[in-house]
Amino acid sequence: MVDADVRPTQAYFYLANEVGGVENIGFTKKDAINYLQKKEEMIEAGDVQSLLDYLKCKQGEDPTFFYSIQVDQYNRMANFFWRGGMAKLDYDCFGDVVCFNTTFRTNKYNLICAPFVGG
Repeated sequence: MVDADVRPTQAYFYLANEVGGVENIGFTKKDAINYLQKKEEMIEAGDVQSLLDYLKCKQGEDPTFFYSIQVDQYNRMANFFWRGGMAKLDYDCFGDVVCFNTTFRTNKYNLICAPFVGG
């Protein structure tokens, strides 16, 4: 139901209706909300680890692949940058051909995407 954009409270009362009332569920609405919140936090924490795993893998495949990560005072990822090996070769050949573009929309983490594109 979460994937279908059904709010936890709506899902809880739907389930209560299916089993004949909240007394038959076995947990409270607050329990359900807390569970979903913890699950979301685990997924979000895993997002960063997935990114790190991917970047390390790419670096293992291509020694000219570069990445850098900045963390904030809470040791959470604040920024990251990567450059593929071909981009490095292109820059070595054409030096001054770099374009910077920022998408002016933020994602669910309130971060902007700012790709450097060379040609």
